[in-house]
Amino acid sequence: MNQGGAPGGLSWQRFAWWGVWLLALYRLGVILWGDIPVDVEEAYYLSWARHLDWGYFSKPPLLTAVLAAVTGLLGDSPAVLKSIAVMFYSGAALILYALGERLYDARTGAWAAIAFQAMPIVGVLSLFVSTDAPLIFFWTAVLYGFVRAIEDEGIGWWLFTGVMAGLGLQSKYTIGALAVGLGLFLLTDARARARLRSPGLWAGLVVALLVWSPNLWWLAQHHWVTLDHTRHITLEIARAGSWGNLGEFLLGQLGAFGPLMGLVALYWIWQPSIWSRRADRLLLFASLPLLLLVSYQAWRHEANLNWASPAYVGLVLVATHWMLSHARRLFYAAVGLNLLLLSGLYHYHALADLFDVRLTRSTDPYFKRLGWVEVGRQLADLRRRYPQAALLSDSRKLLALLGYHARVDGRPPVLRSWNPEGGWRHQYDLHDDIARHPGEDYLFVSRRPLGEAVLARFDRTELVAVLRARIYPDLVRRVYVYHLQGFRGYPR
Repeated sequence: MNQGGAPGGLSWQRFAWWGVWLLALYRLGVILWGDIPVDVEEAYYLSWARHLDWGYFSKPPLLTAVLAAVTGLLGDSPAVLKSIAVMFYSGAALILYALGERLYDARTGAWAAIAFQAMPIVGVLSLFVSTDAPLIFFWTAVLYGFVRAIEDEGIGWWLFTGVMAGLGLQSKYTIGALAVGLGLFLLTDARARARLRSPGLWAGLVVALLVWSPNLWWLAQHHWVTLDHTRHITLEIARAGSWGNLGEFLLGQLGAFGPLMGLVALYWIWQPSIWSRRADRLLLFASLPLLLLVSYQAWRHEANLNWASPAYVGLVLVATHWMLSHARRLFYAAVGLNLLLLSGLYHYHALADLFDVRLTRSTDPYFKRLGWVEVGRQLADLRRRYPQAALLSDSRKLLALLGYHARVDGRPPVLRSWNPEGGWRHQYDLHDDIARHPGEDYLFVSRRPLGEAVLARFDRTELVAVLRARIYPDLVRRVYVYHLQGFRGYPR
């Protein structure tokens, strides 16, 4: 194939690097000078670092370890937190370039890396550090290592793939869907099937288990709580199948992938000829199990848009290769449209100000993240009046957000969980249940006034403040704060 030269006289490798890092710098600029606040999940994962461990209630430990290391060196400002996500996704894009070069050609790899960075779902996730960031990085690394391993007679690439898979399992268990897809490819591809007898494959699996084993040990010590939580939210919530939920989810995926590119990918997946090409078939096997599983979850109950995002690593490469070969101008238009959509999201508030649009709760996609900085400042002032009081709540979100935003002189409050039922609902119940820390003073924060069921469990109670932050006429944050002393224990 005559690829031609990259734009600007660059090699395709340099073109990929320039494109990936320019978009990364743009995102860092949006983070530094924009008005995108810390998300509740970011604050939640950061707070886990108070108890570094090999596992946590809802996720494996890798992201928390990264947060602890980076924030220990650079501080925990919003810019530092969010830049971690930018680095993970940019790294995944560069691995995607190498994967595309290996499976197709350098031009496909370079444009796929840029198309990946331009996808709306990647652009949005890059602004909020979550477990999806390391998951997608290691997902891409596993896929690249697997491609190299089935081409090579040696053991080295199998060991590399095993390490990446183990780190992926330490990030998010979703990477198990990739193992299913790659296993199906090994079983159905005549050339790859011989690798099932390769010692390298089995050595790689052993390495993956060894890397994952500390988390497995932690799970065994904690009643398999993370796996139980994952199973509950994906399989055990009873509800009849809803085609409306599924349709909404699939439309959301189309927007997450990018409208034009998503339509092309959808059209191309249904063409029988795509299964005749080995590279396309490998990438589809790597992508479709997760996409089908999450679609089933959306039909059965509900599913977040980001749950299927790792599937787009393979799909964006397939779509890029086909569009560059058959509809190059449409590909450029698709990438341009995605970048335009991302810019609109990144500068949403600035554009609203420019066009004098009055935003409301229903028209601002960032509304869930607004107002907590102001409430946190008010609570920090209150904490100075009660310097010995721990922050207590029955709300995971309030503990995470106010634990981050209500710091005094850079020091976060001690967090405590109100958990009269005694079950494990979130990470704070594991370490911070008030029953395990009696004898403290508390500032109980709640979105509603406390009832007698709570107040009767303390010797002294006082409503000391109602914190308010008015964002829009239809959006006012309100937090009730009680000073509580003399905990009597939960009712039997």
